[in-house]
Amino acid sequence: MDTSPDTLKLITEMEKYKSIIDNIKECYFEVDLKGNFTFFNDSVLKLLGYSRDELLGLNYKYLADEETRSKVFKGFNMVYETGKPLSDFQYQFRNKKGEKIVGETSVYLKYDAKGNKIGFCGLFRDITKRKEEEQRFKEELENKVRLRTKELRESEEKYSNLFHHSNDAIFLHDLEGNIIDVNQRVLEQFGYTRSEILKLKIPDLHPIEELESSKKAFEEVSNKGVIRFEISFKKKNGEIFLAEVSSSLFNISGNQVIQGIVRDISERRLAEQKLKDSEKKHRNMINNLDLGFYQLSWDGILLNHNPAFSKILGFDPSENLINKNIHDFWQKPEERITYLDELKKLGYVKNYLVHAKKKNGEKIVLHLNSHILEKRKGNPNIIQGLITDITEKFKLEQKLKESEERFRNLFESMPFSIALLDQKGRVVYCNPATEKLLGYSMEDLIGEEFRNLSIIHPQYLPLIMKRFKKVIKGENLSPIDIQIYKKNGNLTWINYQTSLVNLGNESLLQAIINDISEKKKAELLIIEEVKKLKELDQIRKDLISRVSHELKTPLVSVCGGSELLLQLYKPNLDADVLELLELIEKGGKRLKYLVDNLLDITRIEYNKLKLNKELSDLSKIIKDCAKELLYLARVRELDLDLKLADNLYLEIDKIRLEQVIINLLSNAIKNTQPKGKIEILLQKKEDWAEISVIDTGIGLTKGEMDILFTRFGKIERYGEGLEYIDIQGSGLGLYISKEIVDLHGGQIRAESAGRNKGSTFIVKLPIN
Repeated sequence: MDTSPDTLKLITEMEKYKSIIDNIKECYFEVDLKGNFTFFNDSVLKLLGYSRDELLGLNYKYLADEETRSKVFKGFNMVYETGKPLSDFQYQFRNKKGEKIVGETSVYLKYDAKGNKIGFCGLFRDITKRKEEEQRFKEELENKVRLRTKELRESEEKYSNLFHHSNDAIFLHDLEGNIIDVNQRVLEQFGYTRSEILKLKIPDLHPIEELESSKKAFEEVSNKGVIRFEISFKKKNGEIFLAEVSSSLFNISGNQVIQGIVRDISERRLAEQKLKDSEKKHRNMINNLDLGFYQLSWDGILLNHNPAFSKILGFDPSENLINKNIHDFWQKPEERITYLDELKKLGYVKNYLVHAKKKNGEKIVLHLNSHILEKRKGNPNIIQGLITDITEKFKLEQKLKESEERFRNLFESMPFSIALLDQKGRVVYCNPATEKLLGYSMEDLIGEEFRNLSIIHPQYLPLIMKRFKKVIKGENLSPIDIQIYKKNGNLTWINYQTSLVNLGNESLLQAIINDISEKKKAELLIIEEVKKLKELDQIRKDLISRVSHELKTPLVSVCGGSELLLQLYKPNLDADVLELLELIEKGGKRLKYLVDNLLDITRIEYNKLKLNKELSDLSKIIKDCAKELLYLARVRELDLDLKLADNLYLEIDKIRLEQVIINLLSNAIKNTQPKGKIEILLQKKEDWAEISVIDTGIGLTKGEMDILFTRFGKIERYGEGLEYIDIQGSGLGLYISKEIVDLHGGQIRAESAGRNKGSTFIVKLPIN
């Protein structure tokens, strides 16, 4: 540590000044250039109420409002710029408790050892009480001066201007009525010269019928000293007018004199009557208004209103709401604040939307139109206006806005292009999908005529122009496919659909455009594939027909030969040979059945399956078919039950109907477990003959029923418990059966409750 004499002297001086600063009553402070406190004495802490740790480093802005901050900044900045101290600088700030303090300060600039500006220092004095005393003294002095000035002015006006320059006629007369003096207004009002009127008495200026009243007035003013009354006067020309008279008794040089101030009130009375009539008229108009009329003070106290005002707010129309605070009816206080700000600024408010509530709390929406009726001392005083209940209209508008927004969002988010054109063909609007499809921005399209945009392929432009004219006239046209150019020059296929829409008072053409490029490619591909499939189908048909005919000839030999051998030599054949021949015969019959079915398929596909109808007994046909398959049913131990209506004759192809019934019955036998039951019903129902083949077998699922009557719709079913099912077959029987029934004008269908719940096949044939 430096202990030189100079250093010790400097330390002593610093401690001395620090002691002085800490012990002075005035506040000493130091701040850096940003306004943060760097040093202060105890008086500062005592004044502000902060601890030393709280105040150290605190910025002055924390203690001041916006106005004071600006004032302090300007003052300190001036000291910084000029380097000159600022004396007697006054401003207001807050202590820790939030109390306002008025202070007076002297500010000096601080420098470091190198002469750099590093902050400010100064002394601060609390002059709050002094300011309050000064203000109070100033106000008292101003009031005294104002009062004395007023008294002097009133005295001067009373004794000078009142008499000589008054607009009222003023008389001075004695107790006998002799006129002593008059002002100029008397001469003008009564039509006399000064010399003429000074020769008269007051009673001379009244009509005869008013003399008694004049006498009483003299007596009354003599007794009371001051009176006011109304009486008629007569001018020099004889004209009578009504006047209001104020008379007072006083002394002039020891003599009693009466001063009479005469005011012609004939016009006022007429005006008052007119005003009363007008007020009554307007009061009736206001009371009969459907709109709510009101007058209220600036703080919301109701001064006047009409019945409609009460009714709108949910009160009885006759109910008096005077002195009620209108604030109670505002839903949102912030709306009232904004309303008052606008009213104060402009002096009026038009169609201001208010969310209000009725007496019972019901929420309503009002339109408010009001203006300031009167201002006093520059401040708004009375507000007058009208209210309109627009609740239903507001709700409707909200719904319309929501609907408009919903449809706009829907329109904007549509995946296909939509454009609106006016009747000149100019684009007035398009959605984002249009921009994406064409490659043009909305700015490129809107306002342009579609024919000038180089979008439509020249081949289609005449057609589009023709369609445009038809749609504008109101015609409904079917969509068409055309080609257009994108902005990049690429040609693409679109589906173009137009309609006329009304928006407001304008009819616009709405164009809906779908990009069908991929669809067109797919269509071309499908056409090619269909062509190939048709060729393949024809090859298939030809092959089936040719193969079926080619197989039929050798099958006749195989089947006929095997039958003949069995018929002639069966007793002479050993068991192995006999089994082989029976196998050949059985296989030949199955192959013949398949070939016959294939031939029938060919006939169906070439529309060559013809019926040979004749009147036949349907009951006998069913019995014959059942008899033919009875052996197969017994082998499988099935109970076959026939319930047939007798003598039911129809115009049918007997052979083909036998084919249908045998097919249905054989299917039932194949798909019914041993010990099961098959029932065949024949019933007449109105104009139909209905055949039902009912079994208790494996049943059908929904998926199986969907393919039953299709070509090659064979159902494959395997698994445990299904060993009894005969899976042999081509899947053509039911398809051919359906075609045969259809050719008869009938119907065929299957019903089943599901797996292992049996099935029913129903054939309906018309009875001619």
